[in-house]
Amino acid sequence: MQNDIGTTLKKSRISAKISVKKISDILTEKGFKASESTIYSWENGNSQPTPGALLTMCKAYKIDDVLKTFGYDGYKKDGSIQPTMNEIDLIEKYRTLDPFGQETVNLILNREAARSADLLQKDTRIADLEKEQLAPTRFWAYYGKIACAGAGFIFDDIPTAVIEAPPADADFIIGVSGDSMEPDYHDGEKLYVKKTEDIRYGEVGIFTIRNECFLKEYGETGLVSKNPRYADIPGDEDVRLIGKVVGKVEE
Repeated sequence: MQNDIGTTLKKSRISAKISVKKISDILTEKGFKASESTIYSWENGNSQPTPGALLTMCKAYKIDDVLKTFGYDGYKKDGSIQPTMNEIDLIEKYRTLDPFGQETVNLILNREAARSADLLQKDTRIADLEKEQLAPTRFWAYYGKIACAGAGFIFDDIPTAVIEAPPADADFIIGVSGDSMEPDYHDGEKLYVKKTEDIRYGEVGIFTIRNECFLKEYGETGLVSKNPRYADIPGDEDVRLIGKVVGKVEE
């Protein structure tokens, strides 16, 4: 949204150490109707200068970046469009054209607007593609579909493959097998796992029981299945924590 024009003009004039009389004389010499009372009216916000008068004052006040100084972003406080000085000048010229001239301008303007929109759409697609291609990845030890969300699978600490996936604060990736942790985890999903010796109640981890591997929630009385069709597994001395699930691999 734009800054208050009057207040900005007054601050700029004072900063430039130019009196109201002097700027009035400068504008009058340029052919603008700008008495001292008119200058005060502009600075108090009771009226506004014409685009030409505003640009003349900006030059006198050594305002190089007019748009930035007046906080212009193309819209008024109520959200309606606020044309720039140059746009207002073009609108005024447009109104002096005959029907043929206006039709010619309309034709060119509509054609160029469509071309620019098409270019913007293409640039956006290219930027998205480049961003996708440049997304950082790394190679991970992958333990197939052995994090069982159903019956147990053997876990032997030897990864079944090496796969490429985005970086994460984890130590390896493991695949989900079964549906006992649905709807949170589904068969075939890949999970990031961080090795740890400690896990809190309610967190999900990879556990082994007599070398069988399970994906379960750590509960107060044992390992919890999310799917009510599966019974929980009581905790005992045979349960060993391999690591905590810290996220899913997005594919």
